[in-house]
Amino acid sequence: MEEPVHFIMLIIQIADGTYVRELLEFSRPMTLMECLGFGDEHREAVTTYVEKENRHIMKDGSGDWYGFGCYQDPEKMN
Repeated sequence: MEEPVHFIMLIIQIADGTYVRELLEFSRPMTLMECLGFGDEHREAVTTYVEKENRHIMKDGSGDWYGFGCYQDPEKMN
């Protein structure tokens, strides 16, 4: 899991049921494990977990955290 990744895509479900993707590009390549750790830390920073409903609600009220993915940019690969 040492392959480089260049960005993370956050997926948020807003109140009307629409899924919104937010792309965050890293300033330097990260390993897949670093990216996964960053995603977990970012979720903890921007959401509140409601155990009774088993959901992560965005602190800014924009919707629910649905997930994230870590991706490579083929143009940045050697």
